[in-house]
Amino acid sequence: MVEKKFIHYIFIFLALIHFNIAVTGACNRTCATIPVGNSPAGIAITPDNCFAYIANNDNHPFFMDNGIPGGSSVSVIDLRTNKLTKSITDAGFNEPYTVTINADGTRVYITNSNSTTISIIDTATNEVVGAITGFDGPSGMVITPDGKTAYVNNYGSPAGVGSGNATTVNIVNLTTNTISGTITVGLAPASLAITPDGAFVYVINYVDGNPGTGTISVIQTSDNTVVKTITGFFGPFAIAITPDGSFAYVTNFGSNNFSPTAGGIAPNEVSGTTVSAVNLSSNTVETTITLGNQPAGIAITPDGRFAYASNYNTFYLGPNFTDLTAGKGTVNVIDICTNKVLCPVLVVGASPSAIAISCDGQRAYVTNYTSNDVTVINIMDRMWLNVCC
Repeated sequence: MVEKKFIHYIFIFLALIHFNIAVTGACNRTCATIPVGNSPAGIAITPDNCFAYIANNDNHPFFMDNGIPGGSSVSVIDLRTNKLTKSITDAGFNEPYTVTINADGTRVYITNSNSTTISIIDTATNEVVGAITGFDGPSGMVITPDGKTAYVNNYGSPAGVGSGNATTVNIVNLTTNTISGTITVGLAPASLAITPDGAFVYVINYVDGNPGTGTISVIQTSDNTVVKTITGFFGPFAIAITPDGSFAYVTNFGSNNFSPTAGGIAPNEVSGTTVSAVNLSSNTVETTITLGNQPAGIAITPDGRFAYASNYNTFYLGPNFTDLTAGKGTVNVIDICTNKVLCPVLVVGASPSAIAISCDGQRAYVTNYTSNDVTVINIMDRMWLNVCC
């Protein structure tokens, strides 16, 4: 009897190893590359998990930051087929940067980072149906759980104080599509995130991109006041909050100058290589996690167990900020339970920027700013995660 039980356990053990290998081979692997528009930046997925909307920033370095005719656009991908279904253009688009979709999936909000507006797309027709005005280089937007209010960070634009010089977040009434208030935060607010209960908005302030100068402004939504400033970030670029509202993960992109040196670039001098894990109970940085060069986008799986972060890895190789060159684009996977980086490192397109994860937690979508496409990754299967943890 003992021998039979022992053999039975051996078979179970071998089966688990076989299952582990099989699932690992299928998970965290690129399953599609989808061409989109010029310089894809922000991405968001509809609540029904059927479509992704991508903001094509039209700010490719090869075009000397002048864009191309019709380059400012929004791409719509059918996630059931991983095919581009429509390219939306509009005269109001001006370096579209981020995408925010309301809870019922009827409206898509596109921040126009080089102007003063946010464009509104009706998902039923995929046409622009209006705009919200009065911003200054809007570069991020979040919506409260009740769907009535939005918060928009202003990075600065040519029509206002200039790129990187703004210090405000606007409060938007989504019933009237008008700005109802303004909150002063840190310098160059680059992105923001809202806690699941809607009680706080966390705004990351890029400041000047130097080590340790970046900050987070914590806005209490009940009275729209800044109740805390968290310090010690290095060119913070993106932020994501865990589904339980306990932690925020912030990518430290580093200097936006990608400064070369006389003998070429020294990446550790100009670029960040870490993600900061911020404890939202104490509003302190609990740990920093080392990744690749220029961590940019970050997204957390719906079950809150993993964070996916992209490494932009793009530098000027020539003197006087010339010859901007993209290295190998990668994505790291962070185990949120341990804050450890997992293997493998995932290879994606050139200059990976934003990341969105499907509502079912099965796929990650990465916008690649320089290669003008979206990488689709099959991510970890829940059954396999249970075996490994």
